[in-house]
Amino acid sequence: MFQHKKFSQDLKIFKAQYLNQEKVDQALIQQYLEDLAKVDLSQLQSDSAKIAFWVNVYNGLTNYWVIKKGIKKSMLEKPFLVMFSKVTIGGHRFSLDDIEHGVLRKNRRSLYKLCKQFSKRDPRRALMVEHLDYRIHFALNCGAKSCPAIAFYKEELLEQQLQIAEESFIEQEFLVNDAEKILACSKIFWLYKKDFDQIYVNDSQYKDYKITYLKYDFSVH
Repeated sequence: MFQHKKFSQDLKIFKAQYLNQEKVDQALIQQYLEDLAKVDLSQLQSDSAKIAFWVNVYNGLTNYWVIKKGIKKSMLEKPFLVMFSKVTIGGHRFSLDDIEHGVLRKNRRSLYKLCKQFSKRDPRRALMVEHLDYRIHFALNCGAKSCPAIAFYKEELLEQQLQIAEESFIEQEFLVNDAEKILACSKIFWLYKKDFDQIYVNDSQYKDYKITYLKYDFSVH
């Protein structure tokens, strides 16, 4: 099976080298892409296996695209990257949006689209998770400074790792002032409000709170 954890680890290193104007191992990147194209996605049976694989691949590909597209300072230099830049994974073409909204969010539409990510006849629907885990939003890294930090996920440790990712993100990006009834949080809670069901910004304990959203820093990090 494709070494998705190492892929994410290596691409994080490569992006740092690229941003520091150091030499990047392009041959290894190409090998990773060739291996991704041939991976047997049918081996991903459980949601834990799917989430670990796809989160690592998403984060690795984000860093790959930063290098490939020559992004220097801000992800806004290539605002449509998540929609249109694609690679082959297991015989199917995937954008970052396909991975996030199609596979990991179980085919929910993104904020800027009128329809779901995968059409009814799209064969990639067979690859979706069975249950949407809102904690993916604390694990996926879009390359910007305000995104959650990158961790490297393993199927057998996924529950603990996602819990740590959630606690870490909430500590910094979900700030509650009970005295003044003000809630200041990441725009991720606005973008994916429906995914959080009855928690965080949807929690009834905050119904009388003023919600403000922190400025999103798109600088490459």
